[in-house]
Amino acid sequence: MKLMISPLLSKSLSDANDIAQWLRHSASERDQTRHISTEQVDAYASSGLWAVTVPREYGGPDLGYKALSQITRLIAAADPSIAQIPRSHFHIIDLLNAVALPSQKTFFFSEILAGKKFAQAASEIGGKNASDIQTTLTQGRGAWRLNGKKYYATGCIHADWIGIVAKDDIGVFMHAFVPKDAPGMEIKTDWSGFGQKVTASGTVLLNDVVVNEEHIIPFTEAFLDVHPIGAASQMIHASIDIGIARESIDEATKYIRQTARPWIDSGAEQASDDPYLISGIGDLEIRYAAAAAMLDQVAGELDETVISTDGDLARLSVRVGIAKVLASDIALLASNKLFEFAGTGSTRESLNLHRHWRNARTHTLHDPVRWKVNAIGQYYLNGVYPKRHNYI
Repeated sequence: MKLMISPLLSKSLSDANDIAQWLRHSASERDQTRHISTEQVDAYASSGLWAVTVPREYGGPDLGYKALSQITRLIAAADPSIAQIPRSHFHIIDLLNAVALPSQKTFFFSEILAGKKFAQAASEIGGKNASDIQTTLTQGRGAWRLNGKKYYATGCIHADWIGIVAKDDIGVFMHAFVPKDAPGMEIKTDWSGFGQKVTASGTVLLNDVVVNEEHIIPFTEAFLDVHPIGAASQMIHASIDIGIARESIDEATKYIRQTARPWIDSGAEQASDDPYLISGIGDLEIRYAAAAAMLDQVAGELDETVISTDGDLARLSVRVGIAKVLASDIALLASNKLFEFAGTGSTRESLNLHRHWRNARTHTLHDPVRWKVNAIGQYYLNGVYPKRHNYI
């Protein structure tokens, strides 16, 4: 039986493919120069693709997570930095859908449908762990005010609205939205990672930034109820890894066909007839197919599963965890094998092929795979449900 694809989904995937092809032409140069890529981000956002998960009841297309995963993979293959930039934008849509008041949903979803870009400044450095947040949201002098310092603030330099994770007066995590030009907020482009260079995931400084009370939503509550927010976030990360893997395999195949020389003992006339290279590409394609199929399955489950119990959420989180492990593995393997298969000539700086490995190595650090493997084992062996947060 042939599956029917809605015209809107078909158009969205076509638009994403067109944008990806355009991004691919400049991706290497922008990586080499650590270009802020405002034109590229604006083009992606203005396409309407950043609104694909806005609920239908608020005027959105509500295409779901599988569509978002497929779109993200296409963009990530061309430029994984650009694909990562709206990750927090989609995360914010999920947060709003889960815990915002109807009036807040109406306002912020209308902003998103109007093409406004959102980003989140949540992570900090220097604390004892990722949940040690020191940024404060306090009430004083007639207003709510933010004070603190954020890092890894991907996308904030491009955003119209920035969501700040902070502790309120009694230590509860809240999510406060402020316009990008809010007085007292400074966004720095000091991201110095060797991969994902174009995400501009730098520092956000907050000095007595005033927040409209109507623009504050709870954050902790989003993870107390059975909302698949963490699983959806990890699904996007897995989609980026899959995109990196796809491009790495394609680059290896292209180089073997067009440039690489056969090894002297192979007896082959061209590298593409080398039996070990043939098997090597075959192995990568098998592993890629398995990871992509698992990701398709879990993205579909996120769309279709009615999550009403802790067990429902735990199963989905574990399934997404499996997809993320497989995606991380193939991204790292493919971007590494690219050089083994292509040979010494492929390491030339002018080719900048190492950006695929640098991007894979950097992005797969979202979030420790070793803990995902442990959570998966605990679930299946001991019936232990994974903790609820953004990282599983």
